Amino acid sequence: MTTQREAFESSRAIQPSQAERLFAARAAQAKSPSLRARNEPAYVLAAWPWKETSLIAEILTPHYGRVSVTVRGAKRPGTKFRGLINAFVPLVVNFSGVGEVKNLTDAKWLGGLAPIAPQSLASAFYVTELVLKLTAREDPSQDLFAAYAQVLTEISHVQGVGLEAALRRFEVKLLRALGWGQFLVDEKTPADTRSWVVKDGEIQPIETTGPVQGEISAAVVRAIAACDFDNADIVRAARPVLRSIISYYVGDKGLQTRSTMARWAII
Repeated sequence: MTTQREAFESSRAIQPSQAERLFAARAAQAKSPSLRARNEPAYVLAAWPWKETSLIAEILTPHYGRVSVTVRGAKRPGTKFRGLINAFVPLVVNFSGVGEVKNLTDAKWLGGLAPIAPQSLASAFYVTELVLKLTAREDPSQDLFAAYAQVLTEISHVQGVGLEAALRRFEVKLLRALGWGQFLVDEKTPADTRSWVVKDGEIQPIETTGPVQGEISAAVVRAIAACDFDNADIVRAARPVLRSIISYYVGDKGLQTRSTMARWAII
């Protein structure tokens, strides 16, 4: 059975050229203002080897957004980072530097999150990849950080429809944090007599008469607009709608986790 550590190790299969690209960007931005973060909550989204004993990691923070950091000596025996640079581990970190890649100088375990069971790892990696694919570096959102922490807590505690509902809520909160769905916010309560469809990554009212492929009921649109997924039928109906929206913004390459999670009906 796959452990959380083994699953995270598999997520590190990123080409070395990516590290080279990050450091090229770092050199190009050497004149950028210095950043110094202290006692910042964080989660590690991904990590991959750099040199013999170090790592490069992508971390999510509430006040600095998604940040790339070097973790020097992370693989040395007895290092203070040993066992901390893992997925789904709440941390408090210090980092500093200029350019696109900062230096992680300290990390401590924050605690408070139960270990995620092997059968729930797919869901945890799914929401993590959404953050990696849809957010820009150093574009902070405290709401997004809170939503990510909340969905990890729910993933570690619930199954079945409850887990599906948690994933749908996170998808909506992530999209909202990126500025999606303003029309639905303005609309407030879509009328029952109207039908809707996903077009160009947005939920839009149908302007023509007659059946339309991918037609969405007003009840589902209301649930998405309100981020209300207490009804099991609504949760299931919202899944293909949100998948269509996310696929539009992720682009042609899609989510890599999809191919390895095809057996997971909740994703």
